[in-house]
Amino acid sequence: MSDRLLIYSRYYAALRHSGFLSLTTPYLDATGAGVVITAARALYRGEPSRIHQTNDEVVGVIGADFPLTYFYRYNIEINLLIHL
Repeated sequence: MSDRLLIYSRYYAALRHSGFLSLTTPYLDATGAGVVITAARALYRGEPSRIHQTNDEVVGVIGADFPLTYFYRYNIEINLLIHL
């Protein structure tokens, strides 16, 4: 999959899951970060006088890549804390 297509697929996945955090399946990062998972969420222009509505104007999508090793280390730390 091309880098541009991958970016668009993350963008539209975040839009399809309005109000929720969208996670990708693990994939090999094109910039050399190894295997990563992207977390993305749509951002809406809201009104301060009411709760967010799904028909609010989309301002953009915010996302971050997390190396798979991050989740591995996090899981080990949590398990160590549980078993203390």
